Amino acid sequence: MTTNFFEIIAGMNLPGNWKITIQTEDNMEFTVSALFTALQCGDHAAKAIPPMLLKGAASELNDGFFETITAPVQQTAGLYTNMESYLKGLEAAKLASKQEQDNMEKAKKQASASKDNGDIIVPDAKISKEEKKKAYDDAMQEVAELIKKLKFSDALNILPSVTDYPHKEGELKKKTDYLKTQIALYEKALINFNAE
Repeated sequence: MTTNFFEIIAGMNLPGNWKITIQTEDNMEFTVSALFTALQCGDHAAKAIPPMLLKGAASELNDGFFETITAPVQQTAGLYTNMESYLKGLEAAKLASKQEQDNMEKAKKQASASKDNGDIIVPDAKISKEEKKKAYDDAMQEVAELIKKLKFSDALNILPSVTDYPHKEGELKKKTDYLKTQIALYEKALINFNAE
């Protein structure tokens, strides 16, 4: 006896696992359960895909089994491919995000360890509140002195960071805006003066 059962499966060109169960009834009808799964799929949702159930006489299943299952099996294979691609993309995004976070953390640590703005050393995060307040007050005093000397760019460069002093965000943003405006006005006045 020769059948082409396996040739038809090979012709689908879908790598995966087939789980086929055949149950014979008393009236010589068959119940066939066919489940196609991917070789590898890390998504647990793939386990929710139920098997296809077909019932019929031997001649009916011989004639229509592969015609009935081909389209659903191809859709299932596509779904598994999409699930696996999604999981790989998600993992790559997690790694990229983790790497980006590590790089930002490393850069922040290096910056806080070696940040020196003239006479003012930006405080490390592990210093006391009093030392941090003193460093802030000293920096703001230096900014005020530079403003008096019309050195707006220098003042902006040594202005404490909002990330270092989040509780002073409003004051620091206001001072930053003021200094940027003064820099623009000073440059415009300088251009007008040189044009005359």
